[in-house]
Amino acid sequence: MRTVPLLLLLISILHLPFSVSAQGGLNLKMDTRPEGSLLRLSRFDGEVTVPLDSIRYVDRPQVRFNLDRDHPDGVFVLEVGSLEAHRFVIAGGEMVEAVLYESGSGMAFRTVNSKENDAFRILMNISLSYSRSMDSLSRAMNSLSDFHPRHDAISDSLSASYHRVASAYNRSLDLIPDLFPTSYAAQVLVPLDKVPLSSMRPEWEATFDNDPAFNHVHFFHFVPWNDGRIITNPYLSTKVLEYLYNFTERSEDGIQYAIDRVMDHEGMHPQVEAFLVELLVDFFTEKGVSEFVAYMQERYLGNCDLPLSEEVKAKIKAAVPIAKGEPMPELSLPDGDGMQVPLSMLQADINVVVVWSSGCAHCMREMPRLKALYDHLGPRKMNVYAISLDTDREAWIRTVRDGGLNWMNVNDLMGWESPVVQQLGILGTPALFLLDAERRLLGRASSFEGLQKTVQALNEP
Repeated sequence: MRTVPLLLLLISILHLPFSVSAQGGLNLKMDTRPEGSLLRLSRFDGEVTVPLDSIRYVDRPQVRFNLDRDHPDGVFVLEVGSLEAHRFVIAGGEMVEAVLYESGSGMAFRTVNSKENDAFRILMNISLSYSRSMDSLSRAMNSLSDFHPRHDAISDSLSASYHRVASAYNRSLDLIPDLFPTSYAAQVLVPLDKVPLSSMRPEWEATFDNDPAFNHVHFFHFVPWNDGRIITNPYLSTKVLEYLYNFTERSEDGIQYAIDRVMDHEGMHPQVEAFLVELLVDFFTEKGVSEFVAYMQERYLGNCDLPLSEEVKAKIKAAVPIAKGEPMPELSLPDGDGMQVPLSMLQADINVVVVWSSGCAHCMREMPRLKALYDHLGPRKMNVYAISLDTDREAWIRTVRDGGLNWMNVNDLMGWESPVVQQLGILGTPALFLLDAERRLLGRASSFEGLQKTVQALNEP
């Protein structure tokens, strides 16, 4: 008699909502049979795909991937083997119904009755058409000779065409919020994709008479920095890198300005901020310019709660092992005669440590400018400790002699294997460190202009 209530209790428990139940995912109908292929579901974290689940396909009518509640809305990718990859959107906890089938060019993927993916597909088609038009205009502009007798007229015509195509693209994008106002594509992707144009505002048109100058300032005008979902697709990464490559002045001031244009936005979501830090740290360490990682650390990495990965923290520490205001390591390297020269011999009011090599063209342009300042001020006001990464002793000695570099010259002849490289976080040459009289770090740069800027900043009231 007592088993009936227990059975009813068990049934009632099984029918209660389960707090860790799956939310959203992909239910894939298989109208093709890729026997033995690995089906992998991944999500985009910026431009990187993060694997979520995989299934080795064995003959079955459908395959299902479930996602838990921790996965945000975003762009996902289904990979079939190593050759096929299909992008789609999962948003709002939707279980996306889709079909994998054979087409003339291989396997095709189609979602079924998903407004989220209808919006995404329309946006992708609009973007593809725009990219093709822009590619054609870019080829025409690049092929235009500076010596063409109608150069200015053709250039103006191509610029006008760009504005017409971009304006039409923006109008097409605006249809998506009209048709699918609550969709991920409308709320996240359209703002990322829209193209700012100087013709949009009278004050912009009055200020800028060329597109590169306008984009240098207003390229990110539409980006919703407070929406954490903008990093759940590859398009923000693409936008940032496009800005760095195409609309950034190639000087220390210009690159620092570009960093500020990317990072300095009121109300930015913390996860977006961390994402941008990681993207820029990867970019600048890959380019071998750790002084810009140092700039970011000084200006943007004071937030201890920023959710950075351990890998990126390690990269920052490797690139910037000495923070501003900290003492330099107690270095001691041999001079041309093999005598050890400690860094403590730097005892001027201002001291410079420069890491360079005779085979670095940029170094050879900067060293004469540093020498001119050294000769002007004298070693009591400004002294220099020059660490060469040359491994050819004769080439090093000859360059020092021919250049009249009569400051402290040292070299352990170990090149990039020298412990100094890691101690100072050297990613490229030249690297210049400005120190005070107690040999504490005041700033670092990769050019004489950057060094001058640091000196000027220290002298400002």
